[in-house]
Amino acid sequence: MIENISLSRTVKVIGAAIALQLAFWLLFVPHFVEPEIDRPEFVGVDGFAVAEIEALEMTDIRAATFTEHPPGYTVSKSGYFAVRTTFTLESIPKGGLALLDNSGGDNSRHFVNGALVHAPGSMAIGELTYHSLQEGIVHISPGNLRNGQNTITSVYAVGLPRDVVLLPPILGEYRATSEAFGWKAFLLTDYRSITAAMTFVVTVFAGLAAVRARRRDLPLWLFLAAASWTAHSVFFQWAAMPIHGAARGFLYALVTMFLPLAWANFADAWSRKRVMWFRWAAWFVFVVGATWSGYLLATGAESGSFGEVQTIVEWVGFILTSATVLRLIGHFFTDRSEQRYWEAALLILLASLMAFYLYALATEGLNKPYLALTQPLILLGLAGAFFSRNFQLFQSRDQLNAELETRLDVRTAELEEAHDREKELLQKKAHDDERRRIMRDMHDGMGSNLMSILLAARRGKSEPETVARGLQTVIDEMRLMIDSMDSVGESLGSALVLFRERAQSRVTDAGFEFEWHDNADGRLPQLSPRTALQVFRILQEAITNALKHSDGNKIDVTVTPETIHVSDNGSSFVGPRSGGRGLENMAARAQSIGGKFGISHTGGATVATIDLPDSD
Repeated sequence: MIENISLSRTVKVIGAAIALQLAFWLLFVPHFVEPEIDRPEFVGVDGFAVAEIEALEMTDIRAATFTEHPPGYTVSKSGYFAVRTTFTLESIPKGGLALLDNSGGDNSRHFVNGALVHAPGSMAIGELTYHSLQEGIVHISPGNLRNGQNTITSVYAVGLPRDVVLLPPILGEYRATSEAFGWKAFLLTDYRSITAAMTFVVTVFAGLAAVRARRRDLPLWLFLAAASWTAHSVFFQWAAMPIHGAARGFLYALVTMFLPLAWANFADAWSRKRVMWFRWAAWFVFVVGATWSGYLLATGAESGSFGEVQTIVEWVGFILTSATVLRLIGHFFTDRSEQRYWEAALLILLASLMAFYLYALATEGLNKPYLALTQPLILLGLAGAFFSRNFQLFQSRDQLNAELETRLDVRTAELEEAHDREKELLQKKAHDDERRRIMRDMHDGMGSNLMSILLAARRGKSEPETVARGLQTVIDEMRLMIDSMDSVGESLGSALVLFRERAQSRVTDAGFEFEWHDNADGRLPQLSPRTALQVFRILQEAITNALKHSDGNKIDVTVTPETIHVSDNGSSFVGPRSGGRGLENMAARAQSIGGKFGISHTGGATVATIDLPDSD
């Protein structure tokens, strides 16, 4: 039966994974990531030349010495670099031209035939804005073009020394090029902003869940994964970020490396069977990569060490992404009872995209966009699955109240039934305890005395006075048992009032004086009726012992908030007498309620002391 259940769950997980994979590769990729486009006819390039310039004025650009290079020329230091591209137009397109920038750098300016057509943000080294990260389509109006030869001069600012590849721009008729590449431009710009906003919302809710949840591991790493993706998107979209140079390079390394670290730890947390060494190893890789990157940037940022940092970032990402894939594979091979079918399918998709990314990077050196474009959607899906499993969805007030009332009624009935069962068990236990106490008292008290009288009579040694004294003892024992079976009230105070009334006549009838000293002033501990009854019985036995064994003529009872003393002015008496277990019984009763009983001879009086327990 268990094997059938496990097989059924495995089949469901596989079915969900296949369905999601088919939807991704047959619907999402061809219609969202790589839709078919009608590629326009591009304008051919006649010449490509590069020059290093000191300033951005047009006079400095015209005075620069341009050197012809093949496309793909690489510069490896900071500064300003101008790229001059020449092309020929037989006729000027009515809608103008579209310019797609292929080169690197942090920011750029584009001049067409000497006129500035594109100049976002700041180009000042040290105060750069990073608009080149926001790839878009630049419009060149027909008024800036002319029949015959045209020149585009693109100036690139590089703040942090690194390898920057310079290429001629792609040129094509504006309307056709916009239609062909507009969606790609959306994915590279606005889509990042939209997903950053969505994952920020996930970050907030996952953070609140991590703070309030009892098991914080999974929501914590969901929070960190969403936060790292948000930070990664913001880094590339925040063109005016006021962080430059080595500090910006180090921030890039941290943000980029923490994302695969968060996914690795999330995969381990999601599996519910934490592998301790796995997380330590993942953190070790991240810390080593971050430390080495910081060292290289701190000591050699101006000499192009950022290229080495990029290599470190790639290797850390490669290792942590591989670890995530292996961790998920290990979970699905070892846990055949997985019931989170769609979450499992999402993570299998994530693992397959990571594996595809690693393969493409290792074999072709290409970074396919599938993983980058899909990660925020996977985060949203996992967040939705987590919250749907752990939180009630919103309901109308009437529905919620009706459901709560129904649950309350059911719970109340269950509690009443449990209370009745417990009450019956307590009553039965009390009856059993009382039966055992009476049997013990009859055996140790009445039985012992009657047996002594019987043996004396059989031996012919019974004298009337001795028999009378023995029978009186038996009567006292019987009276004690009868009195102890009565209710003594709901508190220790009421029990002491009843005890004083009964002890008064009993003590005086036996020829003793009786004094009662109440020094408690109502500050007695709050004891349950059952506990108060035990105190009542100990006091009865203490009075009985004094009446039976004391050669004095006075009994005093003193009540304080912590103790009760029963004393008589007889001769010294310490410890039990042979033939009885009264003192042992009193000590056992006191211990059973958390109190203590003792007897001593102090100041010419025998004193029995009861240390009262704390309030119940």
